[in-house]
Amino acid sequence: MDAPRDHSARHDELLPAYALGALDGDELREMEEHLATGCAACRRQIPLWQGDLEELAASVEPVEPSAVTRQRILKLAGKNGKETARVQAPPRWLALAAALLLTVAVWAVWQQARLRTEAESLRAERARLVEQVTALDRRLAQAQGDNERLAETLSLITAPGAKAIQLAGLGSSPGAVGHTFINYSQKKAIVYAFGLAALPAGKTYELWWIDAGGHPVPAGTFDVDENGSARVLVDKVEGAEGIKVWAVTTEPAGGVPQPTGETVLKS
Repeated sequence: MDAPRDHSARHDELLPAYALGALDGDELREMEEHLATGCAACRRQIPLWQGDLEELAASVEPVEPSAVTRQRILKLAGKNGKETARVQAPPRWLALAAALLLTVAVWAVWQQARLRTEAESLRAERARLVEQVTALDRRLAQAQGDNERLAETLSLITAPGAKAIQLAGLGSSPGAVGHTFINYSQKKAIVYAFGLAALPAGKTYELWWIDAGGHPVPAGTFDVDENGSARVLVDKVEGAEGIKVWAVTTEPAGGVPQPTGETVLKS
């Protein structure tokens, strides 16, 4: 027969004291009423507790109880208040009481250790979930940024009258290639570069266009990713219709007003 539905941790806590005969008052009535329901789980545990307590009692040295302990034990044994002062409690009851206290103490320590381990596990799981959520937030932000850049690029290059100009690799980057898309109505341009080498510290790539008078105009600096690729948005292109040449050079970090380094891309 399974334990009745009203069986709870409360009854598990009362069982050791009940097996010892150390319950009284409301606790005793509560346990007896529960056992009267035919709880098979409790019926199985009571003899086990009694056997364990017998073994513990045999291993515990007799101790002199305090006045409070002696009074409670004598009360459980059915003595009245007057007899308490002159009757010595049976050593076996004292040993059983000590065994019960030892059992409860060991159980409490085990419970504390288990709860501490569980708390540490939950904290580790929470930290893992926080890290996972943070990583997902970064990926979401990156995906949103990529979508916005893609929409911006598509809007620019598909606009009526948009023009595409190809850039070829030069000097130390013969395998590099670039593409410039110019939107004349918006006076904007997007430049894509592929196959460029990563530069050492203190160096950067700088984009230029050559105006109608043959003067180079700085259009921004950029670095490349691990694949040697880059995307540069030029918000304002003056005299876009007259631009014939786009170029990329290597310059000191921060850029310069006039090109001084090697040209690696040019249309």
